[in-house]
Amino acid sequence: MQHSVLWRSITVLHLHHNMCLNTHIQAEADFARWQLEVGQGKHTDQQSNISLPAHFKCRENTMASLIDSIYPGITTSHPPAYFAEQAILSCLNTDVDSLNNKALEDFPGPVQVFHSADSIPTSEQTRGEDPMLNYPVEYLNEINCTGLPLAKLQVKVGCPVMILKNLDLANGVCNGSRGILTRY
Repeated sequence: MQHSVLWRSITVLHLHHNMCLNTHIQAEADFARWQLEVGQGKHTDQQSNISLPAHFKCRENTMASLIDSIYPGITTSHPPAYFAEQAILSCLNTDVDSLNNKALEDFPGPVQVFHSADSIPTSEQTRGEDPMLNYPVEYLNEINCTGLPLAKLQVKVGCPVMILKNLDLANGVCNGSRGILTRY
């Protein structure tokens, strides 16, 4: 039972159709069906290993093979739409960094490096040096965790980028937006 006075003003909506899934595209419908079957315990052996269909597998178990499977021919120039449908997902920031560095290395063109502008504020309480803020900038630049931007961003013209923070909601520049770098 809901006790908030606001509850009377709330309309509960029930979602019945996954709009992100294009079931009219047979490959996506097959993949969704396979995922549901995995969730029901199918495609799993006695040790709980999931058997992947052959078309899910790379030719080798290497980072280069994964990148080549998702972005075939990345070493040549492509139209912006080439990157619109593919993405490599990873759970760990270190893996994301390794994949990004390898893909960027293979990507054509010269690399441009952007460094962060770091400073450590003085303490408002002590009006000077605060021992709690006495960290070398080099140490701070090595920190790589969710929510902090990279201290050194490497990009190339034509490479895909993703916005990780809401910057301009009115114009659609928000977390998760993807684009192609057209110039520096």
